[in-house]
Order: sequence, then structure tokens, then C-alpha cells
Amino acid sequence: MMTAMTSPRRLPALVGLTATLLTVSLAGCVRLETPAPPARTASPVTVERDTLAAALDDVSTALAEGSDGGTLAQVEARSLPSLVDGVGQRYVTYPGVTPSASASASASADPVTLDSVVQAALDTSVEIATSTDDADLRAWATSGALVHGMALWLGLVDDGSVDTGAAARTLPSSDAAESLTVPDSSALDSTTLADLALRHDQARYLYELVATRQSGAEKAASLARAELHAERSDALQELSGADDARTEVYSTLASSIEDDASRAATLRDTEDAVASAYAAAAVSSESGDVAWLLDGAFDAYAAESLLDGWRLTDLPVLPGLADASSAEDTQG
Repeated sequence: MMTAMTSPRRLPALVGLTATLLTVSLAGCVRLETPAPPARTASPVTVERDTLAAALDDVSTALAEGSDGGTLAQVEARSLPSLVDGVGQRYVTYPGVTPSASASASASADPVTLDSVVQAALDTSVEIATSTDDADLRAWATSGALVHGMALWLGLVDDGSVDTGAAARTLPSSDAAESLTVPDSSALDSTTLADLALRHDQARYLYELVATRQSGAEKAASLARAELHAERSDALQELSGADDARTEVYSTLASSIEDDASRAATLRDTEDAVASAYAAAAVSSESGDVAWLLDGAFDAYAAESLLDGWRLTDLPVLPGLADASSAEDTQG
């Protein structure tokens, strides 16, 4: 029997075919590496918004865990829903996942109080309001800072642990300014600065007028507050560089100062007008002007809250934001 022989002329073709099949076979077993996708990072504004949302969520959690129902809690509970609607919900990486036992134990080892959580929210709000490049986020952080600041202030008033005499007060953030000041320069337009100067001067006049109907400690307190308004009015007028529209006296109805109740109501309205002007300017200003405008708004809101007849409902739910909207509607 003869064995079939492969023709020498066919050997190169067979070798080539075998090599091709081997290559294809190996290729099926080799994982082709592709470049890793670029890492996705959140924008600075997204990080800031999430940070502010987390601070608000912490306040909500503290309220849900129970409080004494004092004014601090009432202020926060009243404004929190609107703040959360504006800022957004806290970002949760894995919704529905229960924290590990070690994490829960760590959290319970350091119990927090409502005032400490609100203080943290205030500090976060001020930090973001004075640094973010996003105008919308700055406005919400600024309004929130006034809410948290007033909540803390009113809580201290309730406790009797703060001086309620005539004084200049600054927002009680952790890095609060030592005194109430007007800056040497500002990005605000001259009209806004001159308007603040005028409002302070009108308040100065009303306190001086009310003082003529008072005596003793009450009179001294009114004159001290009048002097504070006068000093800020002068500083703001100089900073504005605008024509001085202030006068020595302003038209006032006799009925607005005829008794203690009417005088208190008139001064409340006056301080509220000053506070609202500062707050409206703060929520629409550049970051560099936010801090001193916040202090000006807080000082007037705090002074208003100490006057007889003041109620919690007199404090805006969103300080500055409603005022800014009203101002735009009026100008429009």
C-alpha cells in the first residue's frame, strides 16, 4: 500500500494556513486592553451645594430627634423647608443602605445638640456665601446664614445668656467680626450704599425723637442706638460718594410716637427696614461684600427682636430673598 505524499509545492500554503488559524485562535483568548475612562469629578459648585444641603439635612435630623420647642427650633423649623427647596436635597451615594455598626457606634459616641448643629450650618453657610462663584447658591447660603444666626440669637435671648442692652452686634458665626464695621471699599453701586446711609439716618432721627418721650434707662438706650445708626450712616454716605440726601429731620406722624406701644411699633418698622435693605443687598452682592452686609442685617434684625411687641412671624422666612424680589418688582 502506498502512502499519500504531500506535494512540496503545497507546504508553504499549509504552513501559512496553520499560522493564520493559530493567530486567530490565540486572539480569541487574549483580552484586548482599552484605556480606562477618565475619572468623573464634581464641579466646585456641585460640591458646595451638596455641602450646604448636608448641613441643612443635619439640622432637619436634629429637629426630628426632638427639641425643647424653644425659639431656636421654631425659627429653624419655619424656614428649613424653603431652604431645602432652594438648595436641594442632600446627595446620598447609596440610598437605603444602613450604615455599618462601627459607623453608627461612632456617631452615637459623640451626641450633638440642636444649637451645635445650627452653629455648624451657620458656619457652612457663611463660608459658602463668601467664597462661591455661583450667584444662586450665594443667595441661598446668605439667606440661610441669617436664619441660622437669628435662630441662635433668639435661643440665647430665651436662655437669658446674652446682653440685650443697646449694642452693635455681628452675626454669631465662628469667625465673626469683632465689631460692626463699614468697609473702606465695596463693589456695591453708589445708589445702594446711599440708600443704606439714608435708612440709618432715618432710624437715627426716630430714636432721637422717641428719646424725647422717655426717661432714665430707656432714654439712654434709645440715644445709644441713635448714635450707632448715625455712625454707620456717615460711614456709608462717605463710601457711596453720592449726593447726600439726608436731612436733620424727617416727616413723622404724631400718632406713631404717642404711647409706648406705638413707639415700639415705629422702631420695629424702622429696624426692619434697615435689616431688609441689608439682606436684599447681601443676597445679590458679590462674595466680597457678603460678610459686612450680613452683619448689618443681623444687627438690625436682632435690635428689632428686642423691641416690645415683636413676634417670630415678623422675621422673614427667607431673609433677603423676598426683599430682593420685591425690590426688583418695584423697579420693573
